[in-house]
Amino acid sequence: MLKRSSRSSALLTSTLIAAWIAGCGGTAEPETNKTASSGSKKPAPTASKAEEPADDSASTASNDDTSSKPFAPVKLGGGGGSATATNSAAKPKLPPEKQIDEVKKALKPIQVVLGQWHGIIDKSKEYEDLNWVWDWKTDRAQPALAMKTVGDGVLFKSVRLTYLTDAEQFQMTIEEKDGQKRVLQGVFTEEPSEKPGEDKKQTPQRTYKLKLTENGDAKDRWQVVMNQQENNRYLLELSKARGKNFVRFDTIATQREGTSFALNDSDFKEKTCVISQGLGTIQVSHKGKSYWVCCSGCKAAFEEDPEKWIAKFEAMQETK
Repeated sequence: MLKRSSRSSALLTSTLIAAWIAGCGGTAEPETNKTASSGSKKPAPTASKAEEPADDSASTASNDDTSSKPFAPVKLGGGGGSATATNSAAKPKLPPEKQIDEVKKALKPIQVVLGQWHGIIDKSKEYEDLNWVWDWKTDRAQPALAMKTVGDGVLFKSVRLTYLTDAEQFQMTIEEKDGQKRVLQGVFTEEPSEKPGEDKKQTPQRTYKLKLTENGDAKDRWQVVMNQQENNRYLLELSKARGKNFVRFDTIATQREGTSFALNDSDFKEKTCVISQGLGTIQVSHKGKSYWVCCSGCKAAFEEDPEKWIAKFEAMQETK
């Protein structure tokens, strides 16, 4: 009896140990299956502070910023898109000639600035004489509208404005008076448009706002708003970074010297610039035939390679 009792106790103990091991081991239901079976969902991951933008000025610095809107080309040839420094959906690089055409198209609504301007700097009340021309030589694959100061610049020496086809953004390179260079990128916050003149005989007035922000994390980053108010008047509004925002530190108010350019293509007729298709103001000739260019920059480009520009212009005319 004692042996049988001991044997039964040992068997019972072995059975209980096996059951305990099975309950704690691999036959248990995985945690993920329990969650699914209970109908509950895991909470969505939340962004950590490190993932939050360190500086939202490029997209939310002002109420009129449209950086959250998707890119949409404007009728006048400008570009929309995100005002951030990078574009995750950037376009691939275009062939050089195609890129030149796209840059020229994007800058077309801004070329109303071509010519000489007289500016006054708000803070110091000093005067600045400026001259805008097309620049086809600094970077032949990336033409630009270039502004140079006449004589010694008060705030900066030069400005170069172009369009990056891959990023779908404008890029402005500023050279300050002391030689420091700043590179800013951005888009229109107010698309180019034309307001009618006071009567039907007057030239329509071009308006737009182009906001560009300096890249990087430097404390003295700039933001520039090019505010075209009419054909003969625009503002360069200059701001510096202050924390997550930008605070304006100066404004250059400019007035055109001389008469404004006509803006309607129908007004150009035979005076269409053979290079930019703007209003021709300077006459040039090649092989006994006369052509028009809109500025000294286009004149220099024409004289360097007239055959190229004439061929492109004639092909464009045939297409029309």
